[in-house]
Amino acid sequence: MKHTHKLLSVAVATALLAACGGTETTIVEHAPVVETVEQDKGHDDHSHEGHDHDHGSVSEAGRLLITSPGINSVHVLDIEHKEVAGELTSSHYANRVYATENSRYAVLVQSEQGRVEFIDGGIWQEDHGDHIHPYEEEPKLSDVSFDHVKPAHVTNGESSTAIFFDGSGEDAVNAEVVVFSEAYIGGDKDKVAEIHYETNMHGAAQSRGEYTFSTIRDPQTESTLPTQIGLYHKHDDHFDQEKVFDVTCPALHGSAQNHEHVSFACGDGVVVIAEENGEFVATKIVNPDSFAENQRIGLLIGHENSHQFIGVAGTELVVVDAEHGEIEKIDWSATENYRFAGGSFNYDGSHAVVLDTAGVLTIFEQHAEGDEHHWEVAHSVKVHEHELTAIPEGAVFSIAFSGAENIAYVSDSNAQHVLGYDLETAEVKVEIELDFTPERLVWLGIEKGGEHTH
Repeated sequence: MKHTHKLLSVAVATALLAACGGTETTIVEHAPVVETVEQDKGHDDHSHEGHDHDHGSVSEAGRLLITSPGINSVHVLDIEHKEVAGELTSSHYANRVYATENSRYAVLVQSEQGRVEFIDGGIWQEDHGDHIHPYEEEPKLSDVSFDHVKPAHVTNGESSTAIFFDGSGEDAVNAEVVVFSEAYIGGDKDKVAEIHYETNMHGAAQSRGEYTFSTIRDPQTESTLPTQIGLYHKHDDHFDQEKVFDVTCPALHGSAQNHEHVSFACGDGVVVIAEENGEFVATKIVNPDSFAENQRIGLLIGHENSHQFIGVAGTELVVVDAEHGEIEKIDWSATENYRFAGGSFNYDGSHAVVLDTAGVLTIFEQHAEGDEHHWEVAHSVKVHEHELTAIPEGAVFSIAFSGAENIAYVSDSNAQHVLGYDLETAEVKVEIELDFTPERLVWLGIEKGGEHTH
């Protein structure tokens, strides 16, 4: 893999998505009132860039990085002031965007060109011993980049980010994994390590402290999907394989982690890995009988404050209860003829939210029954004013989640605006009109408590 740092010689990568479900759904319509985004005209001689600031001068609302379809122009919005904090240009069109483990940097995945770049959102904090000091600067494109074939799944652990490069069987390029922290993007060359494979695969990796759980594929199989999971231990700039778990995972696709478990989605169920008596142990939860033929979980979502994972199984959602070894369907499905578009837990894990491609936003709350927890629909809202049978052709709805507030942001490519929904009430709290077409977005800023919540 080629690592690039224009000043030193460095590199980088990353992750996220999610969801949850409930009961009967009533769709509520909100008529949004939008405010026009103002282009930031720049700063005069009193620019704050590189200066210290009082805590009150740093925006707790954070920023939104937004891409546009088919072009390499990227906008970073100041949410509090509803203005463009920066318009930047990546090397190529970024078809996917993520945030790094503490939400300081955006990860720009440029799949066709095999490149990953980073944008510093410009809001972060540092531990100064006796206090935590926040900073706010203009956003900027990092000098760090990664170059390898087919960057795909990006995931976050508590203190690092992992990116899986699939490689290519046709071009005889092997898969690789790179694990790094935000400190690496900032110039600490020791904060990166890699896994090198002897074949290509459409795999996934989860970093967890000094270990990384990553997929394994038999080179003799026709499918590019892995069938096993390995445990890798970091040694300086690389990982050594310590074990291959006995539990198989055919047609593996999708992974996540929470405080207790790491999970991988298989064609026949979910493998969950936990640490027991100083050793990592893997077990499988098989798909329930309620699954239709060939139905499987293809996406997993986790959060440190939730003991359960949310799984996306086609147009349906499930709860994966690793503690009780159960997979249970949630009473939710995507709008007819539409599909899951995105979702996640909120910043503290108290809510889970999904958006479908019809622009229906569903908010779930968790309720306890004895030692079991169930997700129920609290709100369901349509994020646009069109009838579900008359959505404009080509309309794209995307979602991002604040790491500091109980807000989910939804962009609408047809209306060219972003709406921020309060997840307690489902009311629109932030309304921003754009003068460009949005495609994907990610939240950047200081996460609540300054720690990543998974």
